[in-house]
Amino acid sequence: MPSRFRRARSPSALLAPILAAGLLACGSGDAPEPGVAAPAQAPLSGSYRVSGTTVDKTTGAERGVAGTVIVIVEKDRYTSTFDLTTTLHASGTPQKAQLVGRGDGSVEGRTLSGTAETQLIVALVPGVDAGFGLLPRMATARILNRSTAEIAGDGSVTIQIDSEPAPGAEYTPTRTTLRGLRTSAVGLGGEKP
Repeated sequence: MPSRFRRARSPSALLAPILAAGLLACGSGDAPEPGVAAPAQAPLSGSYRVSGTTVDKTTGAERGVAGTVIVIVEKDRYTSTFDLTTTLHASGTPQKAQLVGRGDGSVEGRTLSGTAETQLIVALVPGVDAGFGLLPRMATARILNRSTAEIAGDGSVTIQIDSEPAPGAEYTPTRTTLRGLRTSAVGLGGEKP
């Protein structure tokens, strides 16, 4: 047998490809290929368009809710403001209402956890949207919320909110699930868009 074939059969020559294959197989699979940049992740700060469902914890009745949530992140803290619309059925007649409020809390990775205070605003003219300009409206229940938001790298968000009445207010406890997308940067301090 020629000498070049004898060298190829040495133990170290046979073991090298096996070790290389084993090391490649043990990789996480999540690392980008050499020379390929990891996909950029959307900043946490921004304006989010969301929609979802609010469920009454006592009766199981559901109502739709949609609107805008603005989040500003600074280091490991966030503040949020929101303007959502929903339809109430408390008096038997559907009545459009706005949920407006402000919250804050902590940031861990891409998870935001905190509390918020909300006011429920209804139009004094039945059947008209509470957000209609210069229309007489009334603030009703003050609501306390505990929320957790998960913001994915692509800017999609899922928010879970447990709500209960503030002391002295009348409001049946609810759970709201919202999903949405980051639609724009906020352009104020904190994270850069």
